[in-house]
Amino acid sequence: MIIDYFRITDDKAEIRSIAERLVEEVHVSDKRGTKLLYTPQMLQRMRERIQRFAPDNSSEEQEEMLWRFIYDFWAFGCTVDEEFYLGLIHKTAEEKQEYMLMQFLQIYVYHLNQDAGPDRVDQLGDKYRLYQRLKPYYKREAMELRGEDDYETFVAFAKKHDVFVVKPADYSRAIGVHKVSAKEYGGDYRAMMEAILREGQAIHDKHPSKDSRMILEELICQDASLDRLYSDSDSVNVIRATAVRGKDGKIHIYHPWIKVGINGSFAAAAMEDGFVAEIDPCTGIIISDGYQGTGGIFQFHPNSGIPIKGFQIHRWDELVAMVQELMDQLPEFGYIGWDLALTPEGWCVVEGNYAGQFTYQMMNSRGYRREFEKLIGWKLETEFWWERSDHYTLICK
Repeated sequence: MIIDYFRITDDKAEIRSIAERLVEEVHVSDKRGTKLLYTPQMLQRMRERIQRFAPDNSSEEQEEMLWRFIYDFWAFGCTVDEEFYLGLIHKTAEEKQEYMLMQFLQIYVYHLNQDAGPDRVDQLGDKYRLYQRLKPYYKREAMELRGEDDYETFVAFAKKHDVFVVKPADYSRAIGVHKVSAKEYGGDYRAMMEAILREGQAIHDKHPSKDSRMILEELICQDASLDRLYSDSDSVNVIRATAVRGKDGKIHIYHPWIKVGINGSFAAAAMEDGFVAEIDPCTGIIISDGYQGTGGIFQFHPNSGIPIKGFQIHRWDELVAMVQELMDQLPEFGYIGWDLALTPEGWCVVEGNYAGQFTYQMMNSRGYRREFEKLIGWKLETEFWWERSDHYTLICK
């Protein structure tokens, strides 16, 4: 069994030996049967991710990263992307153990959200389902597009909103989010609808676990106070306010941060098309520089020239009150990453995220797992995340 030879170490030779053994010996057993854990296809996808983040490294260096990342996944629960944007490739094993990384995060979020039932992920991940439950907090119109039967509803929506937002029904990280205008189709609403449906089908074909449904939303009009920081192409600077039910029974907004677009981006993420910065949860003042997952750091917005650190988010008290109201509406949940936008009429929900990442670890270059455990009054007792994973059972051949 993997537990018989796996251990935490910083020794490069031992790390590679363990990783090679994982690739050669370990299979996974799930409901679909037993199969090799690291298929050639999976290893190739990992190499492609490494090439994206480290194109200037030699092929030998990239291959060494591959073995290191295989080991780190099982030792610390991190993805290839986390290795780079959190700077884990420069951290010791002891330092990495302080981070809340993807596989560990899933376990902690399960602990906090288990009262929401077996469909807890879908309750938040299905964008239209959450919209229906919390419609007054969205403060805009939305519709679900499933197929040809929705044509009349689609035409009515598109005629009312000349430009609107299209989102995959259950995707995250701003993937597939974009604007659509009837003018692009010369007023041909059927062609417009069919194009959107093809997008959804393409997503489903590429990722069969994802739905082909698409969500259409009225554009959010950003408040002028945030336009000062950045505004272009109807973009919105979104606040991530992660709500956590602490061991004291209270709702805590845990290390909030802002996603800001650059260079004409519409839906910003912390990669090339935007940056993130941490916010003081008590004052609403930005307290860090802007950080990109690719390594970029900004003291001033590259387009507006506005200083990032020290920027005051207006109406912060109202955001805090809204987060409390939202969690009151969903008392069975103990952890939700709320994306919120400020409009002239006040704050509105963009979406809710089931397992929002600890992105502020990137800004502060350190882990927050121990601090989080103190906040919620619970910690995982096993050393490795896979000792508690419900997704599959590891076996050695």
